[in-house]
Amino acid sequence: MRKFFKNNILTIIIVVATFGGIILFSVLPKPSLALSSGIVAIISAITGVLLTVLVTKSLLDKQSENEKDKDKSAKIFEEKLVIYKDFLSKLHGLVKDGKISDDNVKELIFQISYVAMHTSSDRVIDILKQLKDTINEVGTNNYGQLAQNLLDVVLVLQEELYGKKLGKKINDDVFEIFDNLVTNIEKVTGEEIQTLLETVEIDKIEVQTYFWKELVKQLKNINPKYSDNSVTEEKIEKDVKEYYARARNRHRYYGLTFEIYKSESQGRSVRFCVEIENDYYYGFYWGSEPQSDDRLSQIVKQVSSKYKSNQWWGGWRWPDYTDQDGRYHDLDFWKMKDNNAMRRLIDENQREKLIEDIAQEMNEQIRKFVEIAKKNNL
Repeated sequence: MRKFFKNNILTIIIVVATFGGIILFSVLPKPSLALSSGIVAIISAITGVLLTVLVTKSLLDKQSENEKDKDKSAKIFEEKLVIYKDFLSKLHGLVKDGKISDDNVKELIFQISYVAMHTSSDRVIDILKQLKDTINEVGTNNYGQLAQNLLDVVLVLQEELYGKKLGKKINDDVFEIFDNLVTNIEKVTGEEIQTLLETVEIDKIEVQTYFWKELVKQLKNINPKYSDNSVTEEKIEKDVKEYYARARNRHRYYGLTFEIYKSESQGRSVRFCVEIENDYYYGFYWGSEPQSDDRLSQIVKQVSSKYKSNQWWGGWRWPDYTDQDGRYHDLDFWKMKDNNAMRRLIDENQREKLIEDIAQEMNEQIRKFVEIAKKNNL
């Protein structure tokens, strides 16, 4: 009762004040018409103010409740992640040891009880079934089936967290390939490995969009002059979406360009450009027609023999396939071919460093070009 009065005190005051005014007005001697109208106006104004305060308070209370619910949901989600991660960690340890002990079983029982705190009973039953199948495969060499059982456990937890299963469905053929990959790796074909890699859902648009946005940022960090004001985040997002929109006559040959050298003798500038076909590539060209000539091509060739020239480029090239540390920088954004660079770009913990390395590679090419161009009085 106290809680009711506490939460609704303002409402009670408004109701009492309104009815009190009405009663008082009816009991007291009738005033003149002008005075009566004035009193009615005052009561109406006070009632309006009180109602406005009441409505505002109600809205603020509702907003506060919604924020509390959001905070509560966020905390529950974080706790679920921790519990599910601990559960999978214990299961990993059991599979890794290759044997089942009483302590293992007891530990899993406790872990399942933690999982059950934030998981529907139907899904707990599904987990127990998959767990039983997983335990039966521990210590055997049936790696394909073991991978299937473990994945089924993860998918149940995933659906509990996100309300749906993410990614593509993985069929039995893939697990046969995985079994061969582990037990007889020298006989696995490149086609089989590619099939295995294609089971992982990759957001191509997000990956390439990140590449361009981060490259713009990293180049500008190296030298503020390495910037193209026409390349906005909105333009990058639009270009990338159009790139994947269709296979035939697809949108490509976009990127960024900026001036890196002013020729006194020629009275024009050399620009550096990064563009995309399947892989990205970069190079040098004159900023006005003709975009290429023998003099420019000869300078670019001194930077690296990998540059090729044509009517549009004084020299263009694909990125370094490997540097001194064995890091790959080539990225096929159309086929999303698996290599070290693509893995680093997909990995949120490594992607920024990859783009930094790529930007440094480009900066080194620009530095060499400017040095040679000045020496040869281009």
